[in-house]
Amino acid sequence: MKQKIFITLFILSLAAPALLYPLVKDYIDTENYENRTLAPFPELSMENFTSIPAEFEAYFNDHAPFKNYFVKLNTKLETRFFGLTSVGPVTIGKDNWLFYTVEVEGEDALADYQHVNLYTAAQREEIIADIQTVSQEINRQGIRFFLFQAPNKETIYGQYMPEKIRVYGEESRLEALLPKLEEAGLPVEDLRDSLTGYAHDYQVYYKYDTHWNPVGAYIASQQIGKALVGSQVPLEEVELIQGPPASGDLAGMLNMVNEFGDDVTYTVEGYLPEITVESVEADDTIGFEVFQSDSPNDRTLLVLGDSFTHGLKPYLPKLYRNTIFVTFDAYTPELFEEYPVDDFVYLNVERNQRYLEHIPEVLKGSG
Repeated sequence: MKQKIFITLFILSLAAPALLYPLVKDYIDTENYENRTLAPFPELSMENFTSIPAEFEAYFNDHAPFKNYFVKLNTKLETRFFGLTSVGPVTIGKDNWLFYTVEVEGEDALADYQHVNLYTAAQREEIIADIQTVSQEINRQGIRFFLFQAPNKETIYGQYMPEKIRVYGEESRLEALLPKLEEAGLPVEDLRDSLTGYAHDYQVYYKYDTHWNPVGAYIASQQIGKALVGSQVPLEEVELIQGPPASGDLAGMLNMVNEFGDDVTYTVEGYLPEITVESVEADDTIGFEVFQSDSPNDRTLLVLGDSFTHGLKPYLPKLYRNTIFVTFDAYTPELFEEYPVDDFVYLNVERNQRYLEHIPEVLKGSG
């Protein structure tokens, strides 16, 4: 009898969520907190017959009843009871600082932090030769080329990383590479020093997000602006307006937006107020936007990079009459034909070194 009761309770525990979910789904948290599109229901056709099992499994995993609550429970169990410092690609540091220590093909942020993925001498020479070739080709078109490297958050705020995650050696692969690029006379700049100089007195990265915040983006934009047009406005000469508390994409990956929602936010006011900028063309779905301004500089700037370029949009367009922002995923070489580009900025965050390692392929539209 007891065995039957146990079996019945076990079956009910499996079936109850699926039976209850349709009745309560409109009243519970079902938001997608992941930085991707959830898997759709598979196409039921003979042409797709062999793919249906795998596609259905992906769909079920993404749309499982009460998924957000189970993920949140799993996160709390792993961090509070089992003492884990990382859940998936997210590392939980001191004072609840969250870090994106992703490890996928072409991207290994934790290895960057630990300094265990250094380039060989041969790899460095190959990267230098490729960038030299690209720089020369772009310059021959009458376009100035600038390459900027944005640091990972843990590079700036390593004091908040868990102590059990050790750092080996004195420098990361990027720190070892950049001096070699500079020695070769290449137009590359490290944004780390500018950000580090302010990071103690100001928070320059979001606590619960992968990106720099408006303060950090502004600081970076001024180093970029100095390289581009020879001028900058120090942070001390603009006004920081504090906004409401916020969460971020890393908290979303843990399904703990409500628990991690007290980050400080700012907007930057008073930067070149005499210059007006408007967005004249945009497609947020692919990461493309064009700005026009009444800047006295009638040149055109093209900014190609990863998601870290989004934070620069309030600032760089004030330096040029026309500014085009495009992400790596949306880039096509035809942009150089469609727009009369004068200056070209190429920017990626430290963990995305595949975009630095394969610049020729990226600019051909095949990277």
